[in-house]
Amino acid sequence: MPLFRRKPPRLPLRMPRMDGSSWPDRRDVERRSFAALTLYQMGYREAFEPEAVTIADRLVEKVLPTFPIDCAPEDAPYLRQVFVSAAQIGAGIGIVDRGTAHPDERSIDLEVGRALWEAVSELPAMPPEQRRIARYLLAAGHYVARTGFETIPRMLASLADDDPSESPGNRG
Repeated sequence: MPLFRRKPPRLPLRMPRMDGSSWPDRRDVERRSFAALTLYQMGYREAFEPEAVTIADRLVEKVLPTFPIDCAPEDAPYLRQVFVSAAQIGAGIGIVDRGTAHPDERSIDLEVGRALWEAVSELPAMPPEQRRIARYLLAAGHYVARTGFETIPRMLASLADDDPSESPGNRG
């Protein structure tokens, strides 16, 4: 048995979907690891850099209006900031991920999947529908950081195809 793996396990890089089906299966990434926590922390730091802020701003500007958001008027600014932060952190993780991935690679390292789930676990408590939107924006930030702004129109088109009533059983 070799001491070191030659290649770390890879997961597919999928366009985000509201139904959660694009997320790495929780069973594949449920074990916390030092590497995943480190990637999450590196992504969190990167989230405040101009590139991640630009990605988040563009996503919120283009994608957020497609979601019906039910909240009290006094909660709207706070909720919007949560959504922006989720997109920024996803973009930060994506920027870190992009730095280690081959440019044409359509997969992510298992530890990146764990880092994304770590970011989800840090989201504040909120109603399920708002949580789905925040989780979507987190995944979208990662995806756009990896694939570029030109994928946003395809993401918008796929949102129109998503059935909002779907809810995968093994997602969190």
